[in-house]
Amino acid sequence: MNKTCLDSVIMKRKSVRMYDEREVDVQLLKTIIASSRFAPSACNIQPWRFIVVTDEKKVSLLNDAALGGIVSNQWARSAPAWIIACAKKNLFVHDIAARFKRIPYHYLDMGAAIEHILLKAAECGLGTCWIGWFNKRAVRGILRIPRDIEIISAITIGYESKNAKQRERTRLALNEIAHHNEYGKSLF
Repeated sequence: MNKTCLDSVIMKRKSVRMYDEREVDVQLLKTIIASSRFAPSACNIQPWRFIVVTDEKKVSLLNDAALGGIVSNQWARSAPAWIIACAKKNLFVHDIAARFKRIPYHYLDMGAAIEHILLKAAECGLGTCWIGWFNKRAVRGILRIPRDIEIISAITIGYESKNAKQRERTRLALNEIAHHNEYGKSLF
């Protein structure tokens, strides 16, 4: 099978944990965020809301207040920009239906939208890292996020440093994750 342009972007995408000091153009960030609009969402509710943070003072505040604890993520301090991924939940889909089916639909929706952002950033030559461990309360205060908006995750974004250590990316073999017609039967 021939590899497509999308295949090369998917394989190029990785978690970057050391950025150089270059600023990221706001128009480029706008293009990257725009890609999230085409992600699928439950009942087409499109709960995603993104706060792009490029102001040096706000980035510094996020670094000081949102990082730390058991998982410090101190490497994130090198990122020139952050994207805070939030969800505006729908009462029926994200609360009532989600409780009934025990499926947090807004998390599924946000995961798809965030992956669009990560892939578009990789296509544009930027590095990203999707962060789940940070102080949401501090982020809410710094960025004045209303209480009815749920903070889901953070993404650091910038140009990868040439000094970044390249870690080997290991992935499970396809025959370990793909099954055919029932669990345990090889697709191959």
